[in-house]
Amino acid sequence: MNILTTLLLCLVSFNFLAANGSKGPNSPMVIAIVEEAHSDHIIVVTRGKFKRKLILNEASKINYVGFDDTKKEIKAEFCIRAQVKNEVISTIYVTPAIGTELVFPTPEMVKMSNQELFDLADLNQNGRISYVEISKTIKHSLKHGPVTFSKSDVDNSGALSQEEFPAFLAKTKWWKMSRVMPEDQLKTHDKDQNNLLSKEELVSLLGSEAHIEIFFKRADKNKSGDIDLAEITQLIESFIFGKKN
Repeated sequence: MNILTTLLLCLVSFNFLAANGSKGPNSPMVIAIVEEAHSDHIIVVTRGKFKRKLILNEASKINYVGFDDTKKEIKAEFCIRAQVKNEVISTIYVTPAIGTELVFPTPEMVKMSNQELFDLADLNQNGRISYVEISKTIKHSLKHGPVTFSKSDVDNSGALSQEEFPAFLAKTKWWKMSRVMPEDQLKTHDKDQNNLLSKEELVSLLGSEAHIEIFFKRADKNKSGDIDLAEITQLIESFIFGKKN
């Protein structure tokens, strides 16, 4: 294989990767904030700061998320998660504006009951939690927030009731991680009972192989090939409080 062929294969591979996921200027999934809204298209700015013109047509499926007492529309500063092909929208989630500032739980929140967290998130104390309220208090995610909220909003009211709220918490990583002590996590997932977690056992703890190489490398401070209780504790705290190890 000559150098030119190798370079061409690398370029094709790079373009394939760039075209997948939600990153890059031509990704099929677009996570962005609306800059302009028109009847047949929207101009958005993605998380990677790429400006894109996305086309709306009769086949575009629009899912409005969190519009409990407000008009369902697309306008500037609203957030979107869209699947596109050749910049034509096939499916799009639209939410009210929530900005880009992330939120993380406080040590006090980690100890709260479901009811206490509900009361905390119900900022206007109307007995239900809007998408904006939950994004300011419990979970802020331009990518995952719309899907998590819409699946939890069983009655499609645009807000979460006390009965629907636990389902949202169950899909929130910091809440799930804070329910079990690191010692108990180790005991549960340490299949060979050597008081360490291998990469495969960490997959069991996390419940997914997504980004496992990154998470394991982050946790394995001493590069031993396994992670001990102290390293597990640090990793779990990073998921809960958003700290970088």
